[in-house]
Amino acid sequence: MDNILNYKEILVREPFYEVLPTGYKANRTVRRGQKVSEPNDRLHMRILTQADFLRMYYPSGHKIMDPQLYPDIYKQDPETKKWYMQPVFRTAFAFQKIIATKQIVHLVGNDIQFELSGKVEEDMKELRKQQALLTLRQGWLDMNMEYHFYQAVESIKVTGDTAVVAYFDKDGNARCKTLSYLNGDTLYPHRDSLTGDMLLFARKYSDIDEDGTYSSEWVEVWDDKYYYRARRGLNKNKTLQKIKDFFGLGGYEIIEQKEHGFDFCPVAYHRERDGACWLPSQNTIETYEEAVSYFCENNRAFAFPIMYTKGDGVVFNPDQMTGAVKYVEIEDEDGDAGFLNKPDVSAAFNTQLKILYDMIYEQSFGVKPPELKSGDLPGVAIKLLFSPAIELAIHDCLKLQPFLNDLVKFVKYAYGYQENCQATLMGLKVNTWIEPYIHQNDSELMQNLQIGVQNNFISKQTASERATKYAKNDEIKRIIAEDLEKRRLDMQDEIQKQKAQTDNEIRKIRAQNALKGQDVNTGNGSTARTRNTDQWGNRPNENNWKSWNATH
Repeated sequence: MDNILNYKEILVREPFYEVLPTGYKANRTVRRGQKVSEPNDRLHMRILTQADFLRMYYPSGHKIMDPQLYPDIYKQDPETKKWYMQPVFRTAFAFQKIIATKQIVHLVGNDIQFELSGKVEEDMKELRKQQALLTLRQGWLDMNMEYHFYQAVESIKVTGDTAVVAYFDKDGNARCKTLSYLNGDTLYPHRDSLTGDMLLFARKYSDIDEDGTYSSEWVEVWDDKYYYRARRGLNKNKTLQKIKDFFGLGGYEIIEQKEHGFDFCPVAYHRERDGACWLPSQNTIETYEEAVSYFCENNRAFAFPIMYTKGDGVVFNPDQMTGAVKYVEIEDEDGDAGFLNKPDVSAAFNTQLKILYDMIYEQSFGVKPPELKSGDLPGVAIKLLFSPAIELAIHDCLKLQPFLNDLVKFVKYAYGYQENCQATLMGLKVNTWIEPYIHQNDSELMQNLQIGVQNNFISKQTASERATKYAKNDEIKRIIAEDLEKRRLDMQDEIQKQKAQTDNEIRKIRAQNALKGQDVNTGNGSTARTRNTDQWGNRPNENNWKSWNATH
């Protein structure tokens, strides 16, 4: 247990990098056919931290806002010899947030898709599978996994990594929690080098006291059986704390240790190797902000008209109320006064800004919403307009598939245990995937599904699974129930109709026989039968008394 909480071994992970151009194409040249060994060309990289990502994400932390990188202007008064600072114009844009939001929406705009996989078996087994699938999807909703998946995607796009932890609350209900650097968590995964399975996972966060300083540091660790919670008090004397850390005297004290209830490490972790999603455009964004800041500084310098005068004896006569110059007196006959023309922005500068603006979105696969001059567009046209964003979303869906598989595994295990159907859910073969959000015409989608169902190459169940915006989890079950209810009502109406027809026929026969003086006996819709007998039951020319007397 002491080895598990050796923070010098656990709290270690690989940082994020950005590649530097050092050594670009600096290797030796060779003749064609000359046999040489592969040179050991090592990349030079600059370390990026997740704090750097947050500085890029928020406009207040951008490079242009740093006075040390872009210093203000200092001027000295020639008379008093005092120095005065003139702040330069600084302009920062939230491109990073726009790019992140666009990419997040394309991944979480649709619900996670579920369908049974494997061959179709006999009816009873297929019905049990359908019921298990409904239980799984209900567990996905009860554990609020759509929201946790959104939080995870947001953390990946902004800070580069995320983790989702499954646990049981005090009432035994299955729950999940999303861990992110956005919430102050630093994540340390430790995987098997061969299989990639999570062996051990650590989370570190800090408490802050009323003075705004870190008072204590917490580390939570999960392995395949136990959950540990450890605390380390931080000394306010930074020098003493560094000495303790160097000699290993500032270790963690175990506060809590318990079994987490899973037979595997209940943590799903994903790390984006390239870091924040806007990094391909970061340099272009900084160049754009610098250019616009210079443009604004130039506008400020020439925002007000510059007045010039020529000649001797120039007298300004300002207004007593506003101080504005109403007229100027010039004694010199050759004197003159006027305003300089404001310089126009060059076409080259406008071209520069336009190229930078377009490249910011293109490098991050973003699409500026087009201006539509007509009604709804067909689905193919919409996909072509948003094809860069769709292509990136498909790419991200495949990268996030292992992470999604872990989340589904948590729901199967934890919710199955909660609902006493763990073996059924764990053995259920289900296909789960992320459906990228595509701006589309809903009526066209529903029409395509309708055509597929009518032509019998798409089942109603598949159509209801594809129309997730309108269909519920048990939509096919509702369709079957509605169909059975409709059949029952139709059969009941048919029975009532036949009964009414039978009663009507009976009434007609009775009326006809009554006109003929005959009696009519019927029973339960049987064919009508007429009788013409005397009071002893004898038909005409029939006498049964002899046989009755002989037997009585």
